[in-house]
Amino acid sequence: MENSTPAFQALLLQPPPGDLTGPYPALGYLKAYAARQGFRVQVKDLGIEAFQYLTRPSRIAALLDQAASLLEGLNNQPALGVLGQQHYLALLAALAPGRRPRWFADSLAIFRDPDRFYDYREYQNARLALNTFYGLLSAVHFPTALTASEYPSAGGLKTWPAVLEHRRVRCNPYVRYYEEVLFPLLAANPPALVGISMVFANQSAQALVLGRLIKERFPRIQVTMGGAYLSQWAMLLDESRLEEFFQCTDSLVVGEGEEPWAALLAQTASGGEPAGVPNLIYRQRATGKIRRSPLFKYTDIATQPPPDYSDLDLSSYLSPQVVLPYCISRGCYWGKCVFCQNRYGDQEVRRYQTVPVDKAVAEMAALADRYGSNHFNFSNDVIDPQYLKRFSQAVLASGRTFIWNTDLRAEAAYAPEVCRLLARAGLNTVAIGFESGCQRILEAMAKGNRVGTTRQVLKNFYQSGIATQAMGFFGFPGETEADGEKTVRFLEENVDRLSYYVLGLLLVLPGSRMYAQPQRFGVSALHFDDNPLRTPEPVWKSERRLSAVAVNRLYQRLSRLEEWYLLDDYPYVGGLSTNHSFLYFRRGPDILKVLRRQEKERSPQQRPEV
Repeated sequence: MENSTPAFQALLLQPPPGDLTGPYPALGYLKAYAARQGFRVQVKDLGIEAFQYLTRPSRIAALLDQAASLLEGLNNQPALGVLGQQHYLALLAALAPGRRPRWFADSLAIFRDPDRFYDYREYQNARLALNTFYGLLSAVHFPTALTASEYPSAGGLKTWPAVLEHRRVRCNPYVRYYEEVLFPLLAANPPALVGISMVFANQSAQALVLGRLIKERFPRIQVTMGGAYLSQWAMLLDESRLEEFFQCTDSLVVGEGEEPWAALLAQTASGGEPAGVPNLIYRQRATGKIRRSPLFKYTDIATQPPPDYSDLDLSSYLSPQVVLPYCISRGCYWGKCVFCQNRYGDQEVRRYQTVPVDKAVAEMAALADRYGSNHFNFSNDVIDPQYLKRFSQAVLASGRTFIWNTDLRAEAAYAPEVCRLLARAGLNTVAIGFESGCQRILEAMAKGNRVGTTRQVLKNFYQSGIATQAMGFFGFPGETEADGEKTVRFLEENVDRLSYYVLGLLLVLPGSRMYAQPQRFGVSALHFDDNPLRTPEPVWKSERRLSAVAVNRLYQRLSRLEEWYLLDDYPYVGGLSTNHSFLYFRRGPDILKVLRRQEKERSPQQRPEV
């Protein structure tokens, strides 16, 4: 039963860079779970808050003045080295004519305007303003390179001194926001516990810097860190390497955080030793040694309360429509793909679990009413076909209208009539991991499906009015250039049933079967020689790996998909965030091709012979 008198105050922080178009789900779930245990927790998305702060007209004006001053200083130098020349060109680009505070404000407002957002030429103006802003920020804080979604990672910076150098505003623009906005709030109402989430590699340096700054300025506040990226990283480290983390935090939560977070709140409130907190790495008070909890737990999502986004100003995100993240499942019902990062360290695989159908429909209805949006992004690995059929039938029976997107496996169960059922229930966009167009490689991956099945499933969804994204990668051990050509050809042959695609390079990630048994899957070596922080991106080698030259040729072939077939590899409306693509696809699964065609008609080019 939820306690009516919350006994403890804590703060959960999502560091920048973050998704500027909508919230992440994790902190909303942590807040809701803690509230059920009687704890009062506040959530802050520092990515969007810092963006709002840095794009104020007064801050833009100050950045432009700084850029002009830096440019003048370089002009007064008798000669410039390579870095000086790069900085000079960056400053020139940032100070292009017309880039005044009012232009930035007016252009960025397009993202939130429900009419101008869908005018693609207007959208491109907003994109230009956003890119120009980050170009200006990067020029002033050179050589730190920033975009809407990128910041130098801890692994890229390579050493702890290099990471902690980003505590200085000279190289880290977010420090000014911390000092002028966040830290005064902490000083006025200090929580006993601050949690910092490290979901992605590009948040790693920023999360560590933020933790260190809080510990320096507010030594009485306990700091803990968690998140998917942090979990995989911490699992790789021995006690001596974990020592370095503890200059930025007091504990680490690895794995799913709902139960550990609530238990840590209780322990902090009582002042006790956190030995009984599951999924925790902490320093033992008596010995000073770092200890790992022997308990490791996953959340039971059948009883987990829905996420709570009430602390966030959802209207501040760069989107004309709020898209609410909702975790309708966790884990994967297939669970056999050898490359999949499906566990934390040597812990057991997360079992596949779905939210009971009636509970999901009721929670989505309540969230839609509370936040004024019926658009949902299902934040999950995958959902099985039988569950989706039951869910869709329940949605239709409820009389509610939801618009939603999700990741799926290509299963023969997605027959035309099933896809039409899902479309009637609001499914708008599906992302399907096809991985490769070569059947032999799919079998080596233990993917468990057929190329022909994927082709038919894509067609069934597309013809039902559902946008389709195909996701794959090059570089599986044993893949030849001819095999890679089959993947390119698969995309070319299915342009009539694809909305867009993403094709990357294989990473052998901790938690995967390939990482645990590399020799079995053709990996001859795994090492961290060029990764002194041992972040979870090991270098891997294979005697049967595609050469860099072959990969280059394959990517050159992929460029034809946009040039000839108007199929984009990740359109800007998706490159900024899945949410933008999701909203555009309300206008049909072929909307991006239509926009590309209109662009080509404005700038006609001769199509080469195939």
